[in-house]
Amino acid sequence: MAWWKRIGCGFQLLLIFSLLIGTYTAWWWIDSARCDKQDEYSYHGICLMRIQERAEQGDNAAQWAYGAYLETERREQEARAWQLQAMHGARVGLALRGEMIGYCDRIPGFEARNVEAVMLRVAQNSPDAHLRLLHLYTTPRSRCSAFDLDKAGAQIPLLTQCAHFGIADYLEQAASAHHRVPPATRAAIRSNMALCEKELAGQAPPDTTAQEFMPVRREDVDALSRRLAALEP
Repeated sequence: MAWWKRIGCGFQLLLIFSLLIGTYTAWWWIDSARCDKQDEYSYHGICLMRIQERAEQGDNAAQWAYGAYLETERREQEARAWQLQAMHGARVGLALRGEMIGYCDRIPGFEARNVEAVMLRVAQNSPDAHLRLLHLYTTPRSRCSAFDLDKAGAQIPLLTQCAHFGIADYLEQAASAHHRVPPATRAAIRSNMALCEKELAGQAPPDTTAQEFMPVRREDVDALSRRLAALEP
């Protein structure tokens, strides 16, 4: 303790302050390894380094995540490059992100024909991608020129998961456009509602399957049932 007394109060305070800064910095880096506590708005430290490394190695989810991070940093050109790479590198339905529809006809490279072509390619080997196609075809024409109710209706028999929101959007758009919903499509909707009932009973699809943005609820299925009944002659 003698040396501590000899160095003076000023230097003592400097050492204490340096120790606190060093401790906080070490804690920050260690804590930054926990990606489960971060999202695209808060990526930093070790987690961010890991995401960038995985993106460079071709991990599709990491490419979407890194692109989202770059976008929040206002590095739009780099962000678009990663997002386009992620879109064209998609191999399964889960890799088809909502950004593809959100950017449709708004961002170069995400023109409707390109987004549709990627989704159709993925759907050939990953049937759960038909959910993303349903969302694409029911997106209002003012936001994406891929809007097509005939194509949307054709996706419903091919769905492998409950799609209550997507089907509700399809019925709403069909009513607005005075578009006739064919009997075969109505039957496909009823079949999909059976999948929704299974999900309500606890038989949820696996995490590797593309799903809608919110879990199914009883009131949503009941509302869809009433809307479908209203179509019956």
